[in-house]
Amino acid sequence: MEVKWLSEDFDQDMLILAGDVGGTNTNLAVVGKKDGKYSIIVECIFKSSEVTELVGPVLQTIQTAVEKSDKLKPSICCISAAGPVINNVCVLTNCNWNVDGAAIEAKTGLKTLVINDFLAIGYGIPTLDVSNPEQITQLKNTDGELPPQTGTTKAVVGAGTGLGVGFLTESNGVYTACPSEGGHSGFAPFDDDSVALTAWLTKKLGIAPGTEPFVSGQGIANIFNYLLEEKGLGKDDVCQEIAKLDNADKPAMVAKNADGNDVCRQAMELFVKAYGKFAGSMSLVFMCAGGMYLAGGIVTKNEKYLVENNLFMNYFEMNYKPNNTALLKKTPVYIIKDYSISLYGAANAGVILIK
Repeated sequence: MEVKWLSEDFDQDMLILAGDVGGTNTNLAVVGKKDGKYSIIVECIFKSSEVTELVGPVLQTIQTAVEKSDKLKPSICCISAAGPVINNVCVLTNCNWNVDGAAIEAKTGLKTLVINDFLAIGYGIPTLDVSNPEQITQLKNTDGELPPQTGTTKAVVGAGTGLGVGFLTESNGVYTACPSEGGHSGFAPFDDDSVALTAWLTKKLGIAPGTEPFVSGQGIANIFNYLLEEKGLGKDDVCQEIAKLDNADKPAMVAKNADGNDVCRQAMELFVKAYGKFAGSMSLVFMCAGGMYLAGGIVTKNEKYLVENNLFMNYFEMNYKPNNTALLKKTPVYIIKDYSISLYGAANAGVILIK
């Protein structure tokens, strides 16, 4: 267990045990809420491969906190986890153990809620400060402007291993996050490359794919494979070495080599175009005048490919109707840079949803 003390302000209005359970790491934290703002007091990081159930790590985290100060005992618990949640139990997508809210509650005495990881990101968005460059990068529209928020509805599109989509609505100052399966909605080709890519992938799958196989880590792998197999590119040593990797390992290597390898660069650029076009479509679906938020490590680690030549925003604003383009130009677009958003979101969800 790795322990990080991030705040010495133990005088909080409320304390929440928040969790973010992923395939690689399980992050548990005591999060304080004071004057309406959240801060992480202490964070305990466990390797998910070494965890067999979550009750033990939760108890260790609480013990770590209260040994420091008896003021740090949380009053509720909310855990976000990567997988479907049924009856307060999450069946983890990338681990062979589950997150059982009732079991945690029985051992800790804390009311415990288990939520999906992308729902946590949704509840984390209202906790972010869009003017803080450590948390957010706002993308300029194609006119070089930074549009302000003109409404309260917000949307989030997160390309990671898969493609998450959600939105938030506000009532009396309180946001409600709503998940969706929008990432599996149909993919709409937008230029010659995307038409050919769609035809190639449709032939491989035997059915027209949704958007996730294009806008995700697997999307980068699919685009790279298409460039090699269908277009005959990538005869160089770098591409041939990447081609030998499992598809799960290709995205990181494609991105890593995109600066010096033309095929990897083409793959990243086509990915960014598809991401931008899809995010623009979702902005019109949700009418998110409060902002379109881009989540996930792919965007955070590869921000430069979105920003260069305003590539992402050119495709975000692309639409067959000029009035829709004008509307998209007025929509603020934010890259979420704060990796703690899931912990803040779990804490915020706990405060709002646990009664």
